[in-house]
Amino acid sequence: MVKVSRSIVPSFFTVGNMFCGYYSIISAFNGKISLAAWMIFAGAFLDIMDGKIARFTKSASQFGVEYDSLADVITFGFAPSFLLYSVYAKNLGVVGILLSFLPLLFGSIRLARFNIQLKGFDKNYFTGLPIPVAALTLSSFVIFSEFFYDNAGKFPKIMIILLFVVSILMVSTIRYETMPNLNFKGSVKEKTKVILIIIGAILIIIFPQIVVFPFMVLYILTGLITWILLLNTDNSLEKDA
Repeated sequence: MVKVSRSIVPSFFTVGNMFCGYYSIISAFNGKISLAAWMIFAGAFLDIMDGKIARFTKSASQFGVEYDSLADVITFGFAPSFLLYSVYAKNLGVVGILLSFLPLLFGSIRLARFNIQLKGFDKNYFTGLPIPVAALTLSSFVIFSEFFYDNAGKFPKIMIILLFVVSILMVSTIRYETMPNLNFKGSVKEKTKVILIIIGAILIIIFPQIVVFPFMVLYILTGLITWILLLNTDNSLEKDA
């Protein structure tokens, strides 16, 4: 009887993540913009699950890390780039191609740096904006615009701003918090995070088209605000020294 390695289990979720990215690209090519955007969200869910299951089954491996990154390049790099090209950039010629290429370019750099810096398989925080968050921010804006204005490409200038912001943040050194374990055994800060995540998850389930984009922006701002506060604190200490 062939013995099946436990590491195969999380890999199934990684394959699912990759397929979601692939199907998102096909959907965008066929003009199904909302479906293309939602498939990126489906990929993000499977991406979370493969990490959780790998830790739960104690089957995390270097192969899993590398394979997960390959899937992430497709789902959170190539898929959002092609989505943005389909919605905003295909009439802009070479400029549109270069603009829509940014999520794939900076996302791939982000993943390569992450793999080099990774020590162990558990992370206390992220250095730079995680590529799934960047992809979800861009795709949720498409969903947001489609829902409220029946036009995914309604605000191209706002999308260009978002595009540059998330691309730069992915390769920045700004610290972003990881998702805490969903239990109430930690500090008051951790318990507060869990409560906010549960409330956010409920709101996302009830009003997905409305609340996802604001939540993505809020997460991005938490890292920026914390970085600014720490920068000001360090400057004050240097002046007092």
